[in-house]
Amino acid sequence: MSRSERPARVTALPPASGPSGPNARREPWIPLNGIWALVKKDVFSYFRSWVGLLVIFAFLLISGIFFTLFVLSYGQLSMEAAKEAYAGVGRMSLTGFILGAFLLNLGVIFLFLAPMLSMRSLAEERRVGTLELLYTYPLSDLEIVLGKYLSLLVQLLALFLPTLAYAAVLKFLGASLDRGVIFSGSLGFLLLAASFLAIGLFFSSLTDNQMLASGLTFAFLMGVWMFEWFATFLPAGLAAAASAFTPFVHFRDFSLGVLDLADIVYFLALIAFFLFLSLRAVETRNWKG
Repeated sequence: MSRSERPARVTALPPASGPSGPNARREPWIPLNGIWALVKKDVFSYFRSWVGLLVIFAFLLISGIFFTLFVLSYGQLSMEAAKEAYAGVGRMSLTGFILGAFLLNLGVIFLFLAPMLSMRSLAEERRVGTLELLYTYPLSDLEIVLGKYLSLLVQLLALFLPTLAYAAVLKFLGASLDRGVIFSGSLGFLLLAASFLAIGLFFSSLTDNQMLASGLTFAFLMGVWMFEWFATFLPAGLAAAASAFTPFVHFRDFSLGVLDLADIVYFLALIAFFLFLSLRAVETRNWKG
């Protein structure tokens, strides 16, 4: 039985304003108001939950610790270099040493937090039955998936933007900052994190158990990360080809201040691929339902 033929499971709440019914779901124009309402609902509900507060606290705490460690390491290295008169130390980039390395490690931190951020997206909706309520609104499956993903991106920005204050701290202390490294590193981190969230959204679409969705996402991301290490045991040609499929290889150039179109295309393709899988998973489970 197709979804349009099934009676809505939840009828207590009125549908969203605007046209409704099966014809409205085939509307060629994307109803931005409906998607934006879905984004607001997810963002507010997430940051009011204990999981959202835990993710914010863990991300800012760990990122602050890493930033402090890199600043102290740079200061110690600079003092040792001045004392021993190391050659070429004057050319050492503070931005690359501190902020470049900080953003690179920020990607590793987010690998552990992305499963917690994305696990509720579709799994929780399916568990409590509110996903059926969305079907009474003039939103297609694609628009529901896009709304869920955009809400994850808003949550990502809410986590990342406060970390830009670290660059302001260095500037306040009199450091000369390389804006190119800051821009490229930030862009690289956002692309890396966005791809992690797309992967998490896909696993959340496969189950109604958010803990299982989180575990599957974490296992997949860890496997991809460790695959780069295993590739080093392969012959040189195969190792380079295999590691080219891992996200951190493409992210590393961003943290060094290098913008490569191939790296940008890689992340955009990775995001599009897992959003496509999420859409197929939602459509398949609807037909089965």
